[in-house]
Amino acid sequence: MKRLILLLIVLAGGLAAASFAVPSNAATVNGVAITQAQLGADLSAIAGSPDYQCYLNAQEAVGTDGASTLPPVDGAETHSTVTTQFAATYLDTEIGHQLVLALAARHHVVITPGDLTKARAGLAQEITSTLQEVAGSKYACGTTAHALSATQVLSTLPSSFVDENVQFDATIDGLAARLAPVGTSSVDLEGYYAAHKAVFDTACITVAQYSSESNAEAALSEVASGTPFAQVAAAASGGPEGCDILYGITSQLPPGTNLALNTVSNPIALNASTYLLIEMTSKKATPFTTARSAVESAVLNAGDDQARVAIDAAEVRAQVSVDKRYGTWVPRAAQVAPPVSPVRLDVLDPSANSAGAGAPRATTSSTGKTS
Repeated sequence: MKRLILLLIVLAGGLAAASFAVPSNAATVNGVAITQAQLGADLSAIAGSPDYQCYLNAQEAVGTDGASTLPPVDGAETHSTVTTQFAATYLDTEIGHQLVLALAARHHVVITPGDLTKARAGLAQEITSTLQEVAGSKYACGTTAHALSATQVLSTLPSSFVDENVQFDATIDGLAARLAPVGTSSVDLEGYYAAHKAVFDTACITVAQYSSESNAEAALSEVASGTPFAQVAAAASGGPEGCDILYGITSQLPPGTNLALNTVSNPIALNASTYLLIEMTSKKATPFTTARSAVESAVLNAGDDQARVAIDAAEVRAQVSVDKRYGTWVPRAAQVAPPVSPVRLDVLDPSANSAGAGAPRATTSSTGKTS
């Protein structure tokens, strides 16, 4: 089951100190408060864990194919402050979390101890998968000889912060399951399988990978001129990829991708530097007992999609107010925009804004998160 990532990164504004000691609300969401202490405790947990920061940055890089990274977390001096950029970013996350919790309550989602156990394992697996994906890149965490593990990352965080994230993951999984087209009992899954049998056929494919669309188009022209695709794919370090359930193949491709039997696809863009040509060379019906796992994934992923639609709608309708020290809620974008720093040329004495000038820097509250 794919995860709905609600860490929405806002790349705007300048560096400044953000204070969380004042006992007031950082934001309200449809009348429900996100307190300064609540936000401050979470930001303090993140600021105190460079390993978790590295993971979050890697997660953002993976999710955007390297197009963006996290705003800087630390303030100019110590962990006692974070940047307004990151404070706004994470407040935006907590607003999204509150919207999800409200939706789950509206749909009567109940979280069991088993759900929490599954979500905890899922969080660890998500961290592991992300760290493996960025290994060897500039986003890698740890060293080549000592790569970070999920256990190490989570051990650097307060247990209350980890528990909070596990609870949220379990809740959003529960919401997705509730909004799925059918349940996950054997009877429900067999019914869904019977109505979508072709999606779960076992397909054999040949794949060729290219670094640009023009290279993929040139290879497609070779096929059109009579060169067997298997030969073209072999020249591109591709070739037969074996067989898998069709849903497992198409779910890894961009939405709307269709594969036709014995027909080479048009170039499929995975990202700006990866294009695929795929030919489905054969397919046959898959028994339900073999396809069950893929059927369940399809059902839950459909629930994910419905949950995303519901969350997007809730964000647009949400009545949100944000303390101006953290930024401004932008209804049309449904996100928090950080406070805008004045342009340097507009400041009569720019040195007054440098670290250490003026009043003492405010410190982050170490109070634990309120419920």
